[in-house]
Amino acid sequence: MALYLVIHVPTPDDADNPRPPTRLLDLARASLDPGVSPRWLQTWSPDLHDDRLVSLWEAESGAAIQAMLERYGFLDEMEATPVRVRQWGPDDVIAAERE
Repeated sequence: MALYLVIHVPTPDDADNPRPPTRLLDLARASLDPGVSPRWLQTWSPDLHDDRLVSLWEAESGAAIQAMLERYGFLDEMEATPVRVRQWGPDDVIAAERE
């Protein structure tokens, strides 16, 4: 399973196109099951003056994340862009130098 950061950017408000309520609680419950894919792990709000959000997912593809967002109506007032990421840090750099 790969990790994805998803950048959520607000889209212009479309008051003429009402949306059903988000099923955030259902998504949260489903995401607690380690066997679920894709799985929502975390969301960050970068700044109080910035309406963008960043969420972290485990998934097989970005398309699977977008389908899950649509299914649950999660942040559907935003454009979501999944980006596959690889986690690494100081320990990985030191271990690679030893090889």
